Amino acid sequence: MVVGAVAALGGLAAFLVLQGLDAADKWSSVLSLFFTIAGFALALAGFLSRGPAQSANEAVAGGSVHQIRNVTGDVTIRRGTAPAAPTTPTAPATGHGGGTQSAHGARAGGDLHQIDGVGGSVHIEPPGPSS
Repeated sequence: MVVGAVAALGGLAAFLVLQGLDAADKWSSVLSLFFTIAGFALALAGFLSRGPAQSANEAVAGGSVHQIRNVTGDVTIRRGTAPAAPTTPTAPATGHGGGTQSAHGARAGGDLHQIDGVGGSVHIEPPGPSS
């Protein structure tokens, strides 16, 4: 694919050199129009193919937070052993939310799971018993 792209660019450069400066300028204007349309069409297709986003931004939960999306098959989430005493939520998540799921600044006393685009079953097993 890379070799084909290099050959195509080399052929285009040779064609434009052989056309002369004035004709090459006109050809490049026409070609840039088509490349702009193709880029816009690809960006629009990418935008339209994305589903609605899931967000738990700035959420505060005493337990676990689960975001599950586009899963075909079974989903099993088993709760872990409850803590003996109330716990304080964890520190805010670092990083920036992006894509179709985000939990920027979320605080959870338990686990935070984000599952997206899995083509099969998802099983989240409980942690071992607390001591």
